[in-house]
Amino acid sequence: MDINQVRFGNFSVGSSNARQTKQEKSEESKAEESRKESISTFSPEKMLGAMEAQGLQNLAQVNVVSKKEVNPAEFLTEDRIADIEAMMGEFENGVSKVADVLEEEFPMMSPDNRLAFAAHIFAAE
Repeated sequence: MDINQVRFGNFSVGSSNARQTKQEKSEESKAEESRKESISTFSPEKMLGAMEAQGLQNLAQVNVVSKKEVNPAEFLTEDRIADIEAMMGEFENGVSKVADVLEEEFPMMSPDNRLAFAAHIFAAE
């Protein structure tokens, strides 16, 4: 109840919130109508056009780098290269064994997922 409003039974004197709620309701109904109009006038072509324009504004520059092979002999000794090759051989053999077991247990698993899961299992051992 407003401080300036005095009520006597069903009668009141002073300001009331009734007018204010009517104004709020009319504003809400106007907002609802404008929302309905915006939904009904939605155009996928306009949306795609706006997305395309935004993409052109944010166009990233991609620099193509030529692939060149790395020669490990430039960075490592022959002993270290042999050690790394031996470790990779052991890793590949271990992963293939785990992948074979996974293929028997879960035949519906995709090959990529199977190898990734096998590598995770073998690395955790």
